[in-house]
Amino acid sequence: MKILSIGNFSDFGSSNTCTLRTRALEQLGNNIYKIDTSGINMKYRILYRIGRHLYSRYLPDIPFANKKILREVETNSYDLVWIDKGITIYGETLNRIKCISPKTKIIGYSPDLMTVKNNQSKQFIESLPFYDLYVTTKSYAVEDMKIMGCKTVVYQGNAFMEDYHYPRQVTPDIFEKLGGDVGFIGAWEKERAESIIFLAKNNINVRVWGDKRWKYLQGKYPSLKIENKGLFSDEYCQALSAFKINLCFLRKINFDQQTTRSVEIPACKGFMLAERTKEHLELFREDEEAVYFSNNQELLEKCKLYLANSGHRNIIAIQGHNRCMSSGYSYKERIKEILSII
Repeated sequence: MKILSIGNFSDFGSSNTCTLRTRALEQLGNNIYKIDTSGINMKYRILYRIGRHLYSRYLPDIPFANKKILREVETNSYDLVWIDKGITIYGETLNRIKCISPKTKIIGYSPDLMTVKNNQSKQFIESLPFYDLYVTTKSYAVEDMKIMGCKTVVYQGNAFMEDYHYPRQVTPDIFEKLGGDVGFIGAWEKERAESIIFLAKNNINVRVWGDKRWKYLQGKYPSLKIENKGLFSDEYCQALSAFKINLCFLRKINFDQQTTRSVEIPACKGFMLAERTKEHLELFREDEEAVYFSNNQELLEKCKLYLANSGHRNIIAIQGHNRCMSSGYSYKERIKEILSII
């Protein structure tokens, strides 16, 4: 198919999941043309914060993506328009696509919970009736998105990219540079910090790669190492392979049952210790393909148990990786399902 792919392609380096999904579309044999929606200025930041705390506002389309979309559709014929979290794409733009090319299908995709204010914009809400299909990785958002105006909503689990999320060779240098006993890669959240502090206070060596909000913990506990930066390149996957135990916390503001790391960690043959949820249990068998916890005490006990048992830990990591490969958790397999529906 000829596909117009629209999304934020410029942020988060090699680990940009929007870029990975478009690459999967390309690898499936489709002809892709991309339009980048990335771009943030002070006005955007202010309106986005207002939307998070008060009510949704129109966000500025800094790269003029809407104009580029219409110019492209007027000039070329597309079978499919794929929009990755289109919070700056106007409903009138999608309506115009339908008028210009009635046979063109429009698919929306987001790995975030789009039913809450902190992920929305006014133009996003107004655009929902014009999507032929919207894909969400949040099972509990399907009915709410229909109420918001989507005609057809499909839930699909998170995914990994086979040519990016794969096991890396861990040399002593890589282990020293990126890995360690217990690791977490991700943004600060209160509950995550509390769990990590609990481990540090109980002498578990923890290393955190993340945003600047972790900085206040630097130097506070001998067994806690805060790197004060994220990983957005091959180093991200190297770190997942290099940690003896990878912590997988869920985003409370999104009520997550799973996250992208839920499949990226096992795909890199990393040992995953994740919050116990129904969807995690469906993705990976407990104590066979991944290990789970429900509170900080259980988290501590599991860390002690598996740090002391490298053989068992390695078997679980291998079986988790095998489950990713055999159960169709890759972007290519997930996207095949989406295209078959549309």
